[in-house]
Amino acid sequence: MRLRSWSRRDLLLLSVSLVCCERREPLPVLGAVPDFALRDQDGRSVTRQTLAGRAWVAAFVFTRCPTICPRITTRMRELSQTARQRGVALRLVSFSVDPEHDTPAVLKAYARRFDAELDTWSFVTGDHAVVSRTVVDGFKLALEGRADAGAKDFGILHGSHLVLVDGASKIRGYYRTDDDAELRRLLDDVGRLPA
Repeated sequence: MRLRSWSRRDLLLLSVSLVCCERREPLPVLGAVPDFALRDQDGRSVTRQTLAGRAWVAAFVFTRCPTICPRITTRMRELSQTARQRGVALRLVSFSVDPEHDTPAVLKAYARRFDAELDTWSFVTGDHAVVSRTVVDGFKLALEGRADAGAKDFGILHGSHLVLVDGASKIRGYYRTDDDAELRRLLDDVGRLPA
């Protein structure tokens, strides 16, 4: 069997066709993150403006959650580690949906429990009305109820999707936390964002 000899022209055409095939449509803009002012696990101010300029992923959790929050936070940790290994610049922000309980100190202890890399991952809390408005009106995710130890799901119902936000504070994707392929897609989608 004789192998084909490739000319420079053939190689050039092949490389151009491969590049064309790899091009993907830009991610749609699904909304915009509203202005908000919250505090992180160290008491520092976190706002839409302080996060602007690079891609970030939002998650919604609370530290007393008996159901999906540990999975969401574990997925965020996996995302953080994979992004770091791939050299993907990505910030993570976990919003507490139980801000009356989840003070900065409580969030810091929670972050330690999950080995969070706090140089790129913030856990934020603040006024309940600000959190609710940001989650429901801004991210368009569910958030209902207040903490009640005797109620199902501790009385708080909230969305479990991760949300990709670009450097201009535009929402670019929603990703299920119960699907490995979704998390791989999220990291791939970060590479599709405008620089």
